[in-house]
Amino acid sequence: MFKLFAILACTLLYLVPGFNKNSNAAYAFQNNLSSGYIDRGDSIEFIFGDQKIIKIGLMDIDLDKRWSEIKKVNLAGDFNGWSPNNVSFVMKQKANKIYTLAVSKKIIGLKGEVHKFKFVVNEKYWIEPPKDAKNKITGSDQNTNLYLKIL
Repeated sequence: MFKLFAILACTLLYLVPGFNKNSNAAYAFQNNLSSGYIDRGDSIEFIFGDQKIIKIGLMDIDLDKRWSEIKKVNLAGDFNGWSPNNVSFVMKQKANKIYTLAVSKKIIGLKGEVHKFKFVVNEKYWIEPPKDAKNKITGSDQNTNLYLKIL
C-alpha cells in the first residue's frame, strides 16, 4: 500500500508545473506573478502603476488618490548604478496612468544574469516591491528589491 502511495505521489509531482525536469526554468523568474516588468524578447518593458497600493518606507499609499502628485517615475537598478534621476531611465506615462520603459537587454546585462531594480517617484521616493510579488529579494543591506533574470 505504501509503495502504491509513493508511486502515485511521485506521478502527481511530475505532472505539477515546476516539479518535472522538462518544466520551463524561466518560470521561477518570469511568470504572471512577477512584478514590475515583462520580457519582450530583445528588451525588458518595466511597468509601474498597475497596483492600487504602493509602499514608500513603512507608509502605504493609495495610488488612485495620489496620481496627481506623481510628476516623474524613474527606473533604478544595479544596471544603472541605482541612479534615481538618470535621464536615460525616465519612464513614460501612458493614457491609463501606467508608466512604462523598454530597455534593451544589452544595456541591462548578459543572458542568465539576475538584476535588481526599483521604481523611484519624483526622484525621491523609492517604491517598495508589492507584498505579493514573487520576484522580490532582500539583500544583506536589508533593502528589498524586485529582480529579473535575463533569458
